Amino acid sequence: MHTDNPVIEERNYIEQAAIINHYGMPDEAALETVTINPAKILAIDNRVGSIEAGKDADLTVWTGHPLDLGSKADKVFIDGKLVFTLKDGFLPWKNRPATLAP
Repeated sequence: MHTDNPVIEERNYIEQAAIINHYGMPDEAALETVTINPAKILAIDNRVGSIEAGKDADLTVWTGHPLDLGSKADKVFIDGKLVFTLKDGFLPWKNRPATLAP
């Protein structure tokens, strides 16, 4: 989920979930703050926000627990296609010729 709010950038959402988890929110509830809850608020939970058959297949696989600030994105899938690995980087750009700006 994205926002135009300048206080918390979207790249920091998982870190914010980790902080509230550290201060006592259970793992599942903390993860729901960055997955299904925003999807429900936006009324798109029929497509995103949880791992279920028939939903968009956008998924991140972490090197450890997602609420561990030391974890890194190991693999990223968008629409069910692998687009990033920690080892190889962003795959759609791998082995593509560089383009020059005008």
